[in-house]
Amino acid sequence: MVVVEKGLRLGRQTKNVFDVITSKWPANPLEVAQELGETGATKSISAKYLYHFKKLKDIGLINMKKIGNTYIAWPNDMEKLRLIHELLRE
Repeated sequence: MVVVEKGLRLGRQTKNVFDVITSKWPANPLEVAQELGETGATKSISAKYLYHFKKLKDIGLINMKKIGNTYIAWPNDMEKLRLIHELLRE
C-alpha cells in the first residue's frame, strides 16, 4: 500500500496509474497502459486499467467521462482550476 495524499492508501499499480494520469492528462486506459509498458489484447488491457480508473474516481482523485467507446480521465485538481477559471471569466 502507498499513501498518496490526505491519508489515502492505494495499491502500487493504482498509484502508478494515478501518477500517469496526473503527468499526462487527459488520458484513457490504453494510453496509461502504453505508458506503463503493458502489452496484450486491447479489450482486456482496457478493462484492467478501467478498474483502476474507477477506483481512483470513487476515492475522488480523478474525474472521468465516457467519450464514444472509451473513458477519459483527468486529475480532480484540474477540475477545481477549471471552475475557478470560469468564475473569474464572469
